Amino acid sequence: MKKIVPRESQTVLATKNTQKSTMKMTFLGTKNPSLLKLKNSFFVPFFLALIGCSTVKKIAVEQDVTRQLNQSEVFSNQFTGFSLFDIEKNEFVAGYNSTLKFTPASNTKLLTMYAVLKSFSDSIPSLIYQRNDSDLHVRPIGDPTFLYKPFKSQKTFDLLNSVDTIKIDWPKEELASFGTGWAWDDYIYSFQAQRNWWPIYGNTISVKKVNDSLTIAPPFFKDYVEVLEQTRPGELVARELRFNVFKAYLESDTSNFERIIPFESSKDLLSQLLLDTLQSEVLFTNNQEVFQDTLYSHATDSVLAYMLKPSDNFLAEQLLIMAAWQNGFSEIKPFIKQVNNTWLTNLTDMVWVDGSGLSRYNLIAPVDQVRLLKKCHDEFGWQRMTSILPTGGEGTLEESFLMEDEETPFIFAKTGTLSNNHNLSGYLITRSGKRMIFSFMNNHYTKPSEDIKRAMEKFLIDVRDAY
Repeated sequence: MKKIVPRESQTVLATKNTQKSTMKMTFLGTKNPSLLKLKNSFFVPFFLALIGCSTVKKIAVEQDVTRQLNQSEVFSNQFTGFSLFDIEKNEFVAGYNSTLKFTPASNTKLLTMYAVLKSFSDSIPSLIYQRNDSDLHVRPIGDPTFLYKPFKSQKTFDLLNSVDTIKIDWPKEELASFGTGWAWDDYIYSFQAQRNWWPIYGNTISVKKVNDSLTIAPPFFKDYVEVLEQTRPGELVARELRFNVFKAYLESDTSNFERIIPFESSKDLLSQLLLDTLQSEVLFTNNQEVFQDTLYSHATDSVLAYMLKPSDNFLAEQLLIMAAWQNGFSEIKPFIKQVNNTWLTNLTDMVWVDGSGLSRYNLIAPVDQVRLLKKCHDEFGWQRMTSILPTGGEGTLEESFLMEDEETPFIFAKTGTLSNNHNLSGYLITRSGKRMIFSFMNNHYTKPSEDIKRAMEKFLIDVRDAY
Protein backbone atom coordinates (compact mmCIF):
# COMPACT_ATOMS: atom_id res chain seq x y z
CA MET A 1 0.00 0.00 0.00
CA LYS A 2 1.49 3.31 -1.10
CA LYS A 3 0.21 6.44 0.46
CA ILE A 4 0.52 8.76 -2.45
CA VAL A 5 3.75 10.24 -3.62
CA PRO A 6 7.33 10.18 -2.32
CA ARG A 7 8.70 13.23 -0.51
CA GLU A 8 10.39 14.55 -3.64
CA SER A 9 7.07 14.65 -5.50
CA GLN A 10 5.29 16.28 -2.59
CA THR A 11 7.89 19.05 -2.57
CA VAL A 12 7.35 19.63 -6.27
CA LEU A 13 3.60 19.86 -5.82
CA ALA A 14 3.80 22.05 -2.74
CA THR A 15 6.07 24.63 -4.37
CA LYS A 16 4.30 24.43 -7.74
CA ASN A 17 7.66 23.97 -9.39
CA THR A 18 7.08 23.55 -13.11
CA GLN A 19 10.59 22.34 -13.83
CA LYS A 20 10.70 18.89 -15.37
CA SER A 21 11.53 16.12 -12.93
CA THR A 22 11.82 12.41 -13.04
CA MET A 23 10.11 10.69 -10.15
CA LYS A 24 10.83 7.07 -9.41
CA MET A 25 8.12 5.40 -7.42
CA THR A 26 8.02 1.97 -5.93
CA PHE A 27 4.78 0.12 -5.44
CA LEU A 28 4.53 -3.50 -4.42
CA GLY A 29 8.19 -3.88 -5.30
CA THR A 30 7.98 -2.47 -8.85
CA LYS A 31 9.96 0.66 -9.80
CA ASN A 32 8.29 2.99 -12.31
CA PRO A 33 10.47 5.65 -13.94
CA SER A 34 7.69 8.09 -14.79
CA LEU A 35 4.16 9.01 -13.94
CA LEU A 36 3.05 7.88 -17.40
CA LYS A 37 3.65 4.28 -16.45
CA LEU A 38 1.35 4.56 -13.45
CA LYS A 39 -1.83 4.50 -15.51
CA ASN A 40 -2.78 0.97 -14.53
CA SER A 41 -1.17 1.04 -11.08
CA PHE A 42 -2.90 1.21 -7.71
CA PHE A 43 -0.67 4.24 -7.14
CA VAL A 44 -2.86 6.41 -9.37
CA PRO A 45 -5.60 7.13 -6.83
CA PHE A 46 -2.90 7.93 -4.27
CA PHE A 47 -1.24 10.44 -6.58
CA LEU A 48 -4.52 12.06 -7.46
CA ALA A 49 -5.53 12.15 -3.82
CA LEU A 50 -2.51 14.32 -3.03
CA ILE A 51 -4.05 17.16 -4.97
CA GLY A 52 -7.42 16.93 -3.25
CA CYS A 53 -8.66 17.58 0.25
CA SER A 54 -7.89 15.35 3.20
CA THR A 55 -11.26 13.59 2.91
CA VAL A 56 -10.54 12.64 -0.69
CA LYS A 57 -7.09 11.47 0.35
CA LYS A 58 -8.48 9.24 3.04
CA ILE A 59 -11.07 7.71 0.71
CA ALA A 60 -8.37 6.99 -1.87
CA VAL A 61 -6.13 5.32 0.68
CA GLU A 62 -8.99 3.24 2.09
CA GLN A 63 -10.01 2.12 -1.38
CA ASP A 64 -6.47 1.18 -2.30
CA VAL A 65 -5.90 -0.84 0.88
CA THR A 66 -9.17 -2.68 0.29
CA ARG A 67 -8.28 -3.38 -3.34
CA GLN A 68 -4.80 -4.66 -2.50
CA LEU A 69 -5.93 -6.99 0.25
CA ASN A 70 -8.93 -8.25 -1.71
CA GLN A 71 -6.78 -9.02 -4.74
CA SER A 72 -3.91 -10.57 -2.80
CA GLU A 73 -3.42 -14.29 -3.35
CA VAL A 74 -2.54 -14.57 0.33
CA PHE A 75 -4.89 -12.21 2.17
CA SER A 76 -8.02 -12.75 0.09
CA ASN A 77 -8.41 -16.36 1.26
CA GLN A 78 -8.45 -15.76 5.01
CA PHE A 79 -9.76 -13.39 7.67
CA THR A 80 -7.59 -10.26 7.46
CA GLY A 81 -7.83 -6.90 9.21
CA PHE A 82 -5.66 -3.80 9.01
CA SER A 83 -5.60 -0.39 10.66
CA LEU A 84 -3.14 2.48 10.15
CA PHE A 85 -2.88 5.67 12.23
CA ASP A 86 -0.84 8.84 11.59
CA ILE A 87 0.49 10.08 14.95
CA GLU A 88 1.34 13.58 13.70
CA LYS A 89 -2.07 14.14 12.11
CA ASN A 90 -3.80 12.28 14.96
CA GLU A 91 -6.06 10.41 12.58
CA PHE A 92 -6.68 6.99 11.09
CA VAL A 93 -5.55 6.96 7.47
CA ALA A 94 -6.41 3.43 6.39
CA GLY A 95 -8.47 0.46 7.48
CA TYR A 96 -9.68 -2.91 6.25
CA ASN A 97 -12.00 -4.98 8.44
CA SER A 98 -10.48 -2.81 11.16
CA THR A 99 -13.48 -2.94 13.52
CA LEU A 100 -14.01 -6.70 13.37
CA LYS A 101 -12.78 -8.89 16.22
CA PHE A 102 -9.76 -11.16 15.73
CA THR A 103 -7.98 -13.74 17.85
CA PRO A 104 -4.90 -11.73 18.89
CA ALA A 105 -2.67 -14.56 20.22
CA SER A 106 0.42 -12.92 21.74
CA ASN A 107 -0.78 -9.47 20.69
CA THR A 108 -2.66 -9.84 23.99
CA LYS A 109 0.69 -9.10 25.67
CA LEU A 110 0.24 -5.47 24.59
CA LEU A 111 -2.71 -5.25 26.99
CA THR A 112 -0.61 -6.83 29.73
CA MET A 113 2.22 -4.42 28.95
CA TYR A 114 -0.11 -1.44 29.37
CA ALA A 115 -1.50 -2.76 32.67
CA VAL A 116 2.04 -3.26 33.99
CA LEU A 117 3.20 0.19 32.89
CA LYS A 118 0.19 1.74 34.62
CA SER A 119 0.70 -0.29 37.79
CA PHE A 120 4.44 -0.05 38.49
CA SER A 121 6.98 2.73 38.30
CA ASP A 122 10.62 2.00 37.50
CA SER A 123 10.86 -1.44 39.17
CA ILE A 124 8.66 -4.42 39.88
CA PRO A 125 8.30 -5.74 43.43
CA SER A 126 9.34 -9.27 44.31
CA LEU A 127 8.26 -9.82 47.91
CA ILE A 128 6.76 -7.95 50.81
CA TYR A 129 8.50 -8.92 54.02
CA GLN A 130 9.41 -8.39 57.65
CA ARG A 131 12.82 -9.38 59.02
CA ASN A 132 13.28 -10.46 62.64
CA ASP A 133 16.81 -11.46 63.64
CA SER A 134 17.55 -14.70 61.74
CA ASP A 135 13.97 -15.16 60.53
CA LEU A 136 12.42 -13.68 57.40
CA HIS A 137 8.64 -13.47 57.17
CA VAL A 138 7.55 -13.00 53.55
CA ARG A 139 4.45 -12.90 51.39
CA PRO A 140 4.88 -13.88 47.72
CA ILE A 141 3.18 -11.69 45.10
CA GLY A 142 3.92 -13.56 41.85
CA ASP A 143 7.35 -12.24 40.80
CA PRO A 144 8.41 -14.45 37.86
CA THR A 145 12.08 -13.43 37.87
CA PHE A 146 13.14 -15.46 40.94
CA LEU A 147 15.90 -17.87 39.81
CA TYR A 148 14.58 -17.54 36.25
CA LYS A 149 17.52 -18.03 33.89
CA PRO A 150 17.17 -14.80 31.80
CA PHE A 151 17.62 -12.65 34.93
CA LYS A 152 21.16 -12.81 36.28
CA SER A 153 20.70 -10.38 39.15
CA GLN A 154 18.88 -12.09 42.03
CA LYS A 155 18.17 -9.67 44.88
CA THR A 156 15.45 -11.96 46.19
CA PHE A 157 17.84 -14.90 46.41
CA ASP A 158 20.40 -12.74 48.22
CA LEU A 159 17.82 -11.70 50.81
CA LEU A 160 16.51 -15.23 51.37
CA ASN A 161 20.02 -16.64 51.53
CA SER A 162 20.91 -14.32 54.41
CA VAL A 163 18.59 -15.99 56.95
CA ASP A 164 18.20 -19.39 58.56
CA THR A 165 14.41 -19.60 58.52
CA ILE A 166 11.90 -18.43 55.92
CA LYS A 167 8.29 -18.10 56.99
CA ILE A 168 5.92 -17.83 54.04
CA ASP A 169 2.59 -16.14 54.56
CA TRP A 170 0.72 -17.69 51.61
CA PRO A 171 -2.16 -15.67 50.10
CA LYS A 172 -5.63 -16.99 50.95
CA GLU A 173 -6.78 -16.98 47.32
CA GLU A 174 -5.25 -19.73 45.21
CA LEU A 175 -4.44 -19.10 41.56
CA ALA A 176 -5.58 -21.41 38.78
CA SER A 177 -2.54 -23.12 37.25
CA PHE A 178 -3.89 -22.59 33.72
CA GLY A 179 -5.76 -19.69 32.18
CA THR A 180 -9.28 -19.73 30.79
CA GLY A 181 -9.37 -21.35 27.37
CA TRP A 182 -5.86 -22.82 27.46
CA ALA A 183 -5.29 -26.15 25.76
CA TRP A 184 -4.96 -28.74 28.54
CA ASP A 185 -2.69 -31.02 26.51
CA ASP A 186 -0.11 -28.25 26.06
CA TYR A 187 0.90 -28.71 29.71
CA ILE A 188 4.12 -30.38 28.58
CA TYR A 189 5.41 -27.48 26.45
CA SER A 190 7.65 -24.67 27.66
CA PHE A 191 5.25 -22.00 26.43
CA GLN A 192 2.59 -23.07 28.95
CA ALA A 193 4.29 -23.05 32.35
CA GLN A 194 1.93 -23.04 35.31
CA ARG A 195 0.92 -19.90 37.19
CA ASN A 196 1.26 -19.46 40.96
CA TRP A 197 2.01 -16.97 43.73
CA TRP A 198 5.69 -17.85 44.03
CA PRO A 199 7.28 -19.01 40.76
CA ILE A 200 10.76 -20.49 40.91
CA TYR A 201 13.11 -21.40 38.05
CA GLY A 202 10.44 -20.21 35.60
CA ASN A 203 8.30 -23.12 36.86
CA THR A 204 10.20 -25.36 34.44
CA ILE A 205 13.04 -27.86 34.33
CA SER A 206 15.72 -28.26 31.66
CA VAL A 207 16.72 -31.64 30.24
CA LYS A 208 19.86 -31.14 28.14
CA LYS A 209 21.97 -33.67 26.25
CA VAL A 210 25.45 -32.81 25.00
CA ASN A 211 27.24 -35.78 23.46
CA ASP A 212 26.95 -38.52 26.08
CA SER A 213 26.22 -36.20 28.99
CA LEU A 214 22.67 -35.54 30.23
CA THR A 215 22.14 -32.53 32.50
CA ILE A 216 19.02 -31.88 34.57
CA ALA A 217 18.42 -28.38 35.95
CA PRO A 218 17.61 -27.62 38.65
CA PRO A 219 19.53 -30.67 39.97
CA PHE A 220 16.72 -31.36 42.45
CA PHE A 221 14.80 -33.07 39.63
CA LYS A 222 17.51 -35.64 38.76
CA ASP A 223 15.69 -38.36 40.65
CA TYR A 224 12.44 -37.52 38.85
CA VAL A 225 13.73 -38.05 35.30
CA GLU A 226 13.82 -41.60 33.98
CA VAL A 227 16.26 -42.05 31.09
CA LEU A 228 15.18 -44.68 28.57
CA GLU A 229 17.38 -46.03 25.78
CA GLN A 230 14.55 -46.71 23.36
CA THR A 231 12.56 -45.20 20.52
CA ARG A 232 10.34 -42.47 21.83
CA PRO A 233 6.58 -43.00 21.52
CA GLY A 234 5.90 -39.27 21.30
CA GLU A 235 7.81 -36.32 22.75
CA LEU A 236 11.57 -36.56 23.30
CA VAL A 237 11.01 -35.60 26.94
CA ALA A 238 7.60 -36.26 28.46
CA ARG A 239 5.89 -35.66 31.81
CA GLU A 240 2.97 -37.34 33.47
CA LEU A 241 -0.18 -35.25 33.68
CA ARG A 242 -0.53 -33.87 37.25
CA PHE A 243 2.72 -35.50 38.42
CA ASN A 244 6.40 -34.57 38.30
CA VAL A 245 7.47 -37.82 36.69
CA PHE A 246 9.56 -37.23 33.57
CA LYS A 247 10.86 -39.58 30.88
CA ALA A 248 13.71 -38.81 28.48
CA TYR A 249 13.95 -41.11 25.45
CA LEU A 250 17.51 -41.40 24.18
CA GLU A 251 17.72 -43.23 20.89
CA SER A 252 21.21 -44.29 19.77
CA ASP A 253 21.22 -41.73 16.96
CA THR A 254 19.63 -38.84 18.89
CA SER A 255 21.61 -35.62 18.45
CA ASN A 256 22.25 -33.02 21.14
CA PHE A 257 19.14 -31.32 22.45
CA GLU A 258 17.62 -29.26 25.25
CA ARG A 259 14.00 -29.47 26.29
CA ILE A 260 12.31 -27.09 28.70
CA ILE A 261 9.39 -28.79 30.44
CA PRO A 262 6.96 -27.17 32.94
CA PHE A 263 6.69 -28.88 36.28
CA GLU A 264 3.56 -29.39 38.37
CA SER A 265 3.79 -26.62 40.94
CA SER A 266 2.69 -26.81 44.59
CA LYS A 267 3.56 -25.29 47.94
CA ASP A 268 5.23 -28.55 48.96
CA LEU A 269 7.46 -28.53 45.87
CA LEU A 270 8.32 -24.86 46.45
CA SER A 271 9.35 -25.69 50.01
CA GLN A 272 11.60 -28.52 48.80
CA LEU A 273 13.19 -26.40 46.07
CA LEU A 274 13.88 -23.53 48.49
CA LEU A 275 15.40 -25.94 51.01
CA ASP A 276 17.51 -27.59 48.31
CA THR A 277 18.69 -24.24 46.91
CA LEU A 278 19.08 -22.15 50.07
CA GLN A 279 19.65 -24.78 52.76
CA SER A 280 17.17 -22.84 54.90
CA GLU A 281 14.20 -24.02 56.92
CA VAL A 282 10.92 -23.16 55.21
CA LEU A 283 7.62 -22.82 57.09
CA PHE A 284 4.15 -21.81 55.89
CA THR A 285 1.92 -19.58 57.99
CA ASN A 286 -1.55 -18.10 57.67
CA ASN A 287 -1.19 -15.03 59.85
CA GLN A 288 -1.94 -12.56 57.06
CA GLU A 289 0.26 -10.00 58.76
CA VAL A 290 0.87 -6.49 57.51
CA PHE A 291 4.43 -6.29 56.24
CA GLN A 292 6.45 -3.10 56.34
CA ASP A 293 9.06 -3.64 53.63
CA THR A 294 8.98 -4.30 49.88
CA LEU A 295 11.84 -5.84 47.94
CA TYR A 296 12.13 -4.70 44.33
CA SER A 297 13.80 -7.12 41.95
CA HIS A 298 14.23 -5.75 38.40
CA ALA A 299 13.60 -2.69 36.25
CA THR A 300 10.06 -2.71 34.87
CA ASP A 301 11.15 -2.00 31.31
CA SER A 302 13.78 -4.74 31.23
CA VAL A 303 11.24 -7.33 32.35
CA LEU A 304 8.69 -6.06 29.83
CA ALA A 305 11.28 -6.13 27.05
CA TYR A 306 12.01 -9.76 27.78
CA MET A 307 8.31 -10.52 27.90
CA LEU A 308 7.72 -8.87 24.51
CA LYS A 309 10.82 -9.61 22.44
CA PRO A 310 10.98 -13.41 22.76
CA SER A 311 7.25 -13.38 23.64
CA ASP A 312 7.50 -15.06 27.03
CA ASN A 313 4.07 -16.37 28.08
CA PHE A 314 5.21 -17.22 31.60
CA LEU A 315 6.35 -13.65 32.26
CA ALA A 316 3.15 -12.23 30.78
CA GLU A 317 0.88 -14.33 32.98
CA GLN A 318 2.80 -13.61 36.16
CA LEU A 319 3.12 -9.89 35.43
CA LEU A 320 -0.63 -9.58 34.95
CA ILE A 321 -1.13 -11.35 38.29
CA MET A 322 1.27 -8.88 39.89
CA ALA A 323 -0.44 -5.87 38.30
CA ALA A 324 -3.77 -7.15 39.65
CA TRP A 325 -2.24 -7.55 43.13
CA GLN A 326 -0.74 -4.06 42.97
CA ASN A 327 -4.23 -2.66 42.35
CA GLY A 328 -5.89 -4.63 45.13
CA PHE A 329 -7.15 -7.68 43.20
CA SER A 330 -6.33 -11.31 44.00
CA GLU A 331 -7.67 -12.53 40.65
CA ILE A 332 -7.11 -11.22 37.13
CA LYS A 333 -10.73 -11.43 35.93
CA PRO A 334 -12.07 -8.56 38.08
CA PHE A 335 -8.84 -6.64 37.49
CA ILE A 336 -9.26 -6.88 33.71
CA LYS A 337 -12.83 -5.63 34.10
CA GLN A 338 -11.58 -2.69 36.16
CA VAL A 339 -8.91 -1.86 33.56
CA ASN A 340 -11.51 -1.91 30.78
CA ASN A 341 -13.86 0.33 32.75
CA THR A 342 -11.26 2.90 33.77
CA TRP A 343 -8.02 2.97 31.78
CA LEU A 344 -9.27 1.62 28.44
CA THR A 345 -12.68 3.22 28.04
CA ASN A 346 -11.80 4.44 24.53
CA LEU A 347 -11.58 0.86 23.28
CA THR A 348 -14.69 -0.89 21.98
CA ASP A 349 -15.96 -4.16 23.43
CA MET A 350 -13.31 -6.84 23.44
CA VAL A 351 -12.76 -10.21 25.11
CA TRP A 352 -9.62 -10.25 27.26
CA VAL A 353 -9.13 -13.28 29.49
CA ASP A 354 -5.39 -13.90 30.09
CA GLY A 355 -2.02 -12.21 30.11
CA SER A 356 -0.20 -14.07 27.37
CA GLY A 357 -2.71 -14.72 24.57
CA LEU A 358 -2.62 -18.50 24.91
CA SER A 359 -6.42 -18.51 25.10
CA ARG A 360 -8.43 -18.47 21.90
CA TYR A 361 -11.20 -16.76 23.85
CA ASN A 362 -9.35 -13.44 23.50
CA LEU A 363 -10.83 -11.18 20.82
CA ILE A 364 -9.86 -7.65 19.78
CA ALA A 365 -10.22 -5.45 16.69
CA PRO A 366 -7.22 -3.99 14.80
CA VAL A 367 -8.54 -0.48 15.40
CA ASP A 368 -8.49 -1.11 19.15
CA GLN A 369 -4.96 -2.47 19.02
CA VAL A 370 -4.02 0.86 17.45
CA ARG A 371 -5.95 2.82 20.07
CA LEU A 372 -4.15 0.89 22.79
CA LEU A 373 -0.75 1.64 21.27
CA LYS A 374 -1.75 5.29 20.88
CA LYS A 375 -2.49 5.44 24.63
CA CYS A 376 0.88 3.86 25.34
CA HIS A 377 2.58 6.43 23.11
CA ASP A 378 0.74 9.36 24.69
CA GLU A 379 1.24 8.24 28.29
CA PHE A 380 4.73 6.72 28.22
CA GLY A 381 6.40 8.24 25.16
CA TRP A 382 7.78 7.08 21.84
CA GLN A 383 11.29 6.37 23.12
CA ARG A 384 10.15 4.15 25.97
CA MET A 385 7.69 2.17 23.87
CA THR A 386 10.05 1.52 20.98
CA SER A 387 12.80 0.42 23.38
CA ILE A 388 10.77 -2.44 24.87
CA LEU A 389 9.16 -3.70 21.65
CA PRO A 390 11.08 -5.95 19.25
CA THR A 391 12.40 -4.45 16.03
CA GLY A 392 13.63 -6.08 12.84
CA GLY A 393 16.26 -8.73 13.46
CA GLU A 394 15.52 -9.39 17.14
CA GLY A 395 13.18 -11.48 19.24
CA THR A 396 10.21 -12.84 17.31
CA LEU A 397 11.19 -10.55 14.41
CA GLU A 398 14.66 -12.09 14.21
CA GLU A 399 14.22 -13.07 10.56
CA SER A 400 11.91 -10.25 9.51
CA PHE A 401 12.32 -6.58 8.58
CA LEU A 402 16.08 -6.94 8.34
CA MET A 403 17.93 -3.72 7.66
CA GLU A 404 20.77 -2.77 5.37
CA ASP A 405 24.09 -1.75 6.93
CA GLU A 406 23.30 1.94 7.22
CA GLU A 407 19.61 1.70 7.88
CA THR A 408 18.09 2.47 11.25
CA PRO A 409 15.21 0.44 12.72
CA PHE A 410 11.87 1.42 11.24
CA ILE A 411 9.44 -1.02 12.84
CA PHE A 412 8.77 -1.80 16.50
CA ALA A 413 6.02 -4.35 16.87
CA LYS A 414 4.63 -7.35 18.73
CA THR A 415 3.85 -10.57 16.93
CA GLY A 416 1.01 -12.88 17.87
CA THR A 417 0.95 -16.47 16.67
CA LEU A 418 -1.29 -19.47 17.23
CA SER A 419 -1.94 -22.24 14.73
CA ASN A 420 -3.68 -20.64 11.71
CA ASN A 421 -3.29 -17.15 13.22
CA HIS A 422 -0.56 -14.54 12.88
CA ASN A 423 -0.73 -10.86 13.81
CA LEU A 424 1.60 -7.90 14.10
CA SER A 425 0.86 -4.60 15.85
CA GLY A 426 3.16 -1.71 16.69
CA TYR A 427 4.90 1.43 15.49
CA LEU A 428 6.43 2.22 12.11
CA ILE A 429 8.65 5.02 10.80
CA THR A 430 8.15 5.85 7.12
CA ARG A 431 10.75 6.93 4.56
CA SER A 432 9.66 10.53 5.01
CA GLY A 433 10.03 10.31 8.78
CA LYS A 434 6.35 9.98 9.69
CA ARG A 435 5.51 8.00 12.79
CA MET A 436 2.64 5.60 12.33
CA ILE A 437 0.78 3.05 14.44
CA PHE A 438 -0.54 -0.08 12.78
CA SER A 439 -2.23 -3.39 13.46
CA PHE A 440 -2.21 -6.15 10.87
CA MET A 441 -4.21 -9.23 11.93
CA ASN A 442 -4.64 -12.53 10.09
CA ASN A 443 -6.83 -15.39 11.30
CA HIS A 444 -8.05 -18.72 9.93
CA TYR A 445 -5.52 -19.26 7.17
CA THR A 446 -4.44 -22.69 5.93
CA LYS A 447 -1.25 -21.65 4.17
CA PRO A 448 2.13 -22.07 5.90
CA SER A 449 2.70 -19.28 8.45
CA GLU A 450 5.91 -18.29 6.67
CA ASP A 451 3.88 -17.34 3.58
CA ILE A 452 1.68 -15.07 5.68
CA LYS A 453 4.66 -13.48 7.42
CA ARG A 454 6.45 -12.75 4.15
CA ALA A 455 3.34 -11.20 2.61
CA MET A 456 2.76 -9.06 5.71
CA GLU A 457 6.37 -7.92 5.70
CA LYS A 458 6.18 -6.93 2.04
CA PHE A 459 2.94 -5.02 2.59
CA LEU A 460 4.30 -3.09 5.57
CA ILE A 461 7.56 -2.25 3.81
CA ASP A 462 5.44 -0.80 0.99
CA VAL A 463 3.62 1.31 3.60
CA ARG A 464 7.00 2.46 4.90
CA ASP A 465 8.22 3.37 1.42
CA ALA A 466 5.02 5.12 0.29
CA TYR A 467 4.62 7.66 3.09
